[in-house]
Amino acid sequence: MQPEFEHIFSLGRALLNLNAVGRLLRPWLLGALLLVPASFRAVPAAEQEAPPELPPAHMDVIYSSSLFRTVSKNDAIAALRVWVETVSRNYGFLVDCHVAVAENVGEIKRRLQEGPISIVVLDPIEYFELAGLGVLEPAFTGTRGKEDESLQYLLVTSRESGMTTISGLHCKTLVIQISSRADLGRMWIDVSLHDEGLGPLDRFFSSVRSVLTPSEAVLPVFFGRAGAGVVDRDSFEVMKEMNPQLGSRLRVLAVSPPVLNGIVCLDKRLVRYREDLRKGLRELHETPAGKQILMVFRSNRLKPVNAEELERMRTLCTKYRRISSESAAQQETHPNGRGEGL
Repeated sequence: MQPEFEHIFSLGRALLNLNAVGRLLRPWLLGALLLVPASFRAVPAAEQEAPPELPPAHMDVIYSSSLFRTVSKNDAIAALRVWVETVSRNYGFLVDCHVAVAENVGEIKRRLQEGPISIVVLDPIEYFELAGLGVLEPAFTGTRGKEDESLQYLLVTSRESGMTTISGLHCKTLVIQISSRADLGRMWIDVSLHDEGLGPLDRFFSSVRSVLTPSEAVLPVFFGRAGAGVVDRDSFEVMKEMNPQLGSRLRVLAVSPPVLNGIVCLDKRLVRYREDLRKGLRELHETPAGKQILMVFRSNRLKPVNAEELERMRTLCTKYRRISSESAAQQETHPNGRGEGL
């Protein structure tokens, strides 16, 4: 019963217990109760004031297909749409979200030239190719593992081999775990070999094979079927916990600096709700829908990209591009050679 009616009925019960004078006045008092203002009546549901409509907004999101080599495309898109709807309502918008997956950097460039794109998720090579447009802000990257840091790669080999330096791997086989089209593990090893004067990767090792999962990179080394493997640090730590023999029989020869596997960019031309979007991305790990997206991409949370990380990635990409060009030119000159001084 609503409070107004409880008050009215209490007055009615009091009238039944009036003294003699009160009983003479009871007809007029009862009449007064019948004239209770209409504001005390329950308002039918149809007459209740409807909640205000949220202002509509449109959001375009583009993922690079480079990031889906080991990730379910449909799961990522579905999770993102749920998160956008949840966050936008929290900030007072009703967002119509359109998610697209671009197959190449040329397609992304064309879309950016046509107009603002709310969120663009790229691998680092693609970002540097598009940075010249001047419209993308490299805002966030994912963190991983117990240390909650950026992606790192390890070069592992068997302890029984006796090798303690990269140079000892000459003419051995190498297995590389890849997580995106940028193939950052290969990029890191190729640049490391060049910096040590050991020549290009494809000429230093007897064979190089790329695989999609950490176990495919580690187990061949463990069982002696490959000379070395490149695996991401987080996955290797998990594998060692599950099988301690991996830690006792494998040796880490080199550790990469932290690398940016994916860069979440905001369009600088987006004015209406960019700061709300930035806050939502920063707090992505605090919502169930956001955690679902992070789980799909095997990340703990999103952290802001800092200038030092970005410059380190720029240097790595620039070196790798130059080494690749030199290696291709050398291959044309000596198609059957394995490089001099190796």
